[in-house]
Amino acid sequence: MKKLLITCTSIMQMILVRISYYICRFFNIKKQDGWVVVAVETASMLKNISSALPNSVSVNFAPNRFYDFNYNYEVYPKKGLLKLITLVYSPILFGYLLSKYDKFMYLGAIGFVSPYTDGRQQEFKFLKSINKQLVCYFLGSEIRSFKLLNQFSQDRSLDVLTTYQAISHVGIDAPKNEYKRKQLGQIADKYSDVIFNPSTDQMAYIQRKTFPCIYFLADDLFEPSLNKFDDLSEIIVLHGPSSPIIKGTPIVRAAIKKLQMEGYKFKYIELINVPHEQMLKTLCSAHIVLNEFYAFVPGVFGLEAMASSCALLTSADENIETTLDEGANQAWKVTPYWMVYDHLKLFLDNPDMIKPQALAGHNWAKKHCTYAAGAKKMNDIIND
Repeated sequence: MKKLLITCTSIMQMILVRISYYICRFFNIKKQDGWVVVAVETASMLKNISSALPNSVSVNFAPNRFYDFNYNYEVYPKKGLLKLITLVYSPILFGYLLSKYDKFMYLGAIGFVSPYTDGRQQEFKFLKSINKQLVCYFLGSEIRSFKLLNQFSQDRSLDVLTTYQAISHVGIDAPKNEYKRKQLGQIADKYSDVIFNPSTDQMAYIQRKTFPCIYFLADDLFEPSLNKFDDLSEIIVLHGPSSPIIKGTPIVRAAIKKLQMEGYKFKYIELINVPHEQMLKTLCSAHIVLNEFYAFVPGVFGLEAMASSCALLTSADENIETTLDEGANQAWKVTPYWMVYDHLKLFLDNPDMIKPQALAGHNWAKKHCTYAAGAKKMNDIIND
């Protein structure tokens, strides 16, 4: 019964999409040359990408407790009657935007038509049938295959993110969820003009060539100076995990404890579930940042750390994730999970190494990850 209700809901929503689209076409809604960027805000990517692409509009489908950004359209699911209104409003909005814009970018798994039981096939099929441009940009767990990445882990004798994610997110590796990820990848493969998805870190059921994640850091993130390295009498070490288990926080804490017991003097700051602005403020004074230790890309927080002139320790490795920009392994100290203690100790024993590493990371991030650099790379790809 539940499955039937879900199917009927999707069908009714697609009917509303078509009605909305053709009514707006009839009234000759003025066309706009820009992108519609659709997502649930994750790591400020919706805000950053929509700001970097000229004349774009942002559609956010859920609030994020870490960010206080404004979006052009906010479609938040509610309960009871309000949820029903949302289920009606979302496809009507989609039809309106289809009549006004020709380019759509989807970040993650979200879309206008719920509950997404078909990997967004109905939504994408209609979008392409009226000659719209479609880009899919995947952000991580919504597409990452547990089956494929766990096999990669076994073949390499290497713990990866999925090794622990099923512990912190019980049920995420269930066959039904793996099937949804597979469906999402296959439908994107079928309909998308371009797909952004790091091929190893977010191993997925996608056959075609995908492009690496492109980041868009605000210019003001690069303003903190290197003056904080003039006085290293108290070295500040920061760890700010969004999901502690899969970011390696237990290993970080063990390394910190061992160093403290050995008599090393430094200030350790751990920030969990804090507003984004607080995290950015703390980065300005931090010298060393311990990022994540099971991933193969540095992620947004790692890039923000380098922009803020922090020496970054993280497991991202261009020898594994070959889509990383050139020089990545010199931008940070490549630190697999079993080397957190050793590499942090190396910097504490040799504080003169911290500033050069921070400068290398800052320069690499400025070259590859600013708004201007990101927008150029993305436009070069999607307009090719």
